[in-house]
Amino acid sequence: MPRFKITPLFIGLLQAAGLTAYVGAFALTAQMFLEHLKNQNVQPQPVFSIILFLLAFVISALICGSIIFLYPVYIFSRGRMLEALKILLWSALWLIFFFCFLVAAALFVLITKA
Repeated sequence: MPRFKITPLFIGLLQAAGLTAYVGAFALTAQMFLEHLKNQNVQPQPVFSIILFLLAFVISALICGSIIFLYPVYIFSRGRMLEALKILLWSALWLIFFFCFLVAAALFVLITKA
């Protein structure tokens, strides 16, 4: 039975897609939470809002860092330095692609609504 070789390009795609999905899910959850507060006529206190924002930012940075850096650091520690760097490069390139795609999609929606 032949083994399937997973390339750095494919690993980078999976990592970038996972990160994009996480950011999208976080943004949708935050938006739904704010809508819920607005519907309940609740005004959050500024101090609690700042604390909540900073905690969400730190936790999000931890999750994003884990998604992108955990596997490359693992294989780097196993001596496969070039493969780890290729994965990081492909992850960055795929993230740029997803970013450009989402910006283009948002502009398309804005243009067609006008």
